[in-house]
Amino acid sequence: MYRFEEQTRDRLRELAPSSTVLVPVGSTEQHGPHLPVGTDTTIVTAIAQRAAAAADVPVVVTPTLPYGFAHHHLPFGGTVSLGLVGYLDVLTDIGRSLAVDGFRRIVFLNGHGGNDGAVRSVGDRIVFERELDVHVAGTSYWTCAADALADTDLGVGPVPGHAGGFETSCMLALRPELVRRELMPAPEPDLQPLAYSDIPGATIRRAGVWAASDGRTDDSRHASAETGERALALIAASVAAFLAGFHRSAQ
Repeated sequence: MYRFEEQTRDRLRELAPSSTVLVPVGSTEQHGPHLPVGTDTTIVTAIAQRAAAAADVPVVVTPTLPYGFAHHHLPFGGTVSLGLVGYLDVLTDIGRSLAVDGFRRIVFLNGHGGNDGAVRSVGDRIVFERELDVHVAGTSYWTCAADALADTDLGVGPVPGHAGGFETSCMLALRPELVRRELMPAPEPDLQPLAYSDIPGATIRRAGVWAASDGRTDDSRHASAETGERALALIAASVAAFLAGFHRSAQ
């Protein structure tokens, strides 16, 4: 695993033709009363770096993009959001830059729900609209690890959810000093309405559901660092396997 920002221009020129470049994308947004606004960025960065280190192919990991499409979080404060079209333009420009650098295998790994549509579309922009000769993939970490997660009961609520047991567990494993335990929501008898807003097979948006849910999917009563570490290891292994398969499919 190579960190893009730690290499010289000449070293990156050497690495580019034979490596997959992995671009983690996160967000800066509210995560309830107890988690830092950089939660998505922290989690996807850790997953990307662990997966790249575990993959048996050469992977260069870029710095994580800390901003995304998060307009639905703006009413809560603590959020920096890019417009949807502008965000897709940013991803496209990143991909184009990497292609000019000589990379021919590019993976965008997403860690924020609001980015999912743009991340799925950026390959069409780069390959077909920009007509660049590159191999591009876009996926969210929970999509990449869907099979492994479906076979594992973490016991912390929806995965990934938002500002609930799963993300709190991951942050307790990665940056426990940033989790405000004393501000965790009290245990609740049911999930928030936000947790029920999706139907399998479709992307659904409903006005008012975020406000009705206090910007969360569930409470954090079962969160633990041990569960977070287990989840991160499981997801990183799935992403590593995906990176290896993607890399070899471009040969």
